[in-house]
Amino acid sequence: MTTLDFTALAAEAERKHTGKGTKFVAKNGKTLRLRRIEALPGGDLRTALALLDIVQSQKVSNEKRIDAMTGLLVAVASDKKAMRESVDALPLEQTMTVVERWMEEAAPGEAAA
Repeated sequence: MTTLDFTALAAEAERKHTGKGTKFVAKNGKTLRLRRIEALPGGDLRTALALLDIVQSQKVSNEKRIDAMTGLLVAVASDKKAMRESVDALPLEQTMTVVERWMEEAAPGEAAA
């Protein structure tokens, strides 16, 4: 019988996903990664999926969709604080560009859903 080890699984995930995802240079000059759906740990994954549903929904207000876009970018970012500061300083059109690029590059199956 095979024994699965948390440390080994975490190391495998780190090797598999390190350096992948959409690059984003934050307001502070630091390069962040917007991680792919499959690279997110539990809490971030649940948050990102819920926010992605809102972003893609036609049944929510524009205000909720905009808030969801911002939250989604923060949830998938490798540095949440730097991403929050960056999206708070970006106009809506540019925030939408970042979300669209992430959806195209990092979550193609989710973007088509």
